[in-house]
Amino acid sequence: MDGTKTMIIGLTGQTGAGKSTLSGMFAERSVAVINADAVARDTMEHSKSCLMDLVLAFSTEVIHPDATLNREKLAEICFSDRKKLRRLNEVTYPYIIEAIAHKIEQARAGGERMLLLDAPTLYESGLDKRCDCVVAVIADEQTRARRIIARDHMTQEAAMRRINAQNNDAFYTGRADYVIENNGDEDALRFAFMDLMEKLERRARGGEPVLQPPADPEQGAGDFEELTGSDE
Repeated sequence: MDGTKTMIIGLTGQTGAGKSTLSGMFAERSVAVINADAVARDTMEHSKSCLMDLVLAFSTEVIHPDATLNREKLAEICFSDRKKLRRLNEVTYPYIIEAIAHKIEQARAGGERMLLLDAPTLYESGLDKRCDCVVAVIADEQTRARRIIARDHMTQEAAMRRINAQNNDAFYTGRADYVIENNGDEDALRFAFMDLMEKLERRARGGEPVLQPPADPEQGAGDFEELTGSDE
């Protein structure tokens, strides 16, 4: 840690793996939570500088006549094109990271003992470097597809397109300090969370060793839906 009393825990994972449910369990234990998706939506919709840069990058198609963000059009442009998605990240990440950094400092100033940074694109954005440790939640493709279909009311084909556009398990397991496999029900996830919290509490007291992940392989692009929409 960096000398402050706040331990920053990064939480990441693929859509449908159960990240939002796990984040809720942290909140139930009175752990302060920064939801990067919510920060991203607020920043992209209300930062005039960010909106201007998005127009410069993707044309006026991405804003409504009243100069507000047209999220549906932006998603249509970027979601199926990894180059455009990468460009979207290049434009928006600096604004989002600045907003998150401000919230982190507010939490530290408020004396929070633990702070969860819930960010699906934690590694892609570089936010993992602001964390003392990282938790990754993963699940097999079939389980994730079933959850996505139920949650977002989409077809199997659409769900698989979303899954295939994302990073594989190794992207997360090779970097994270703690990994939770969430292929069961919520009770099983809660049991795993209780075990995780015990480890995090020990770490906060200085009794849990810092794990050294292997050297990072090439990082993939993030997922626009995960950055700006709901995730589980």
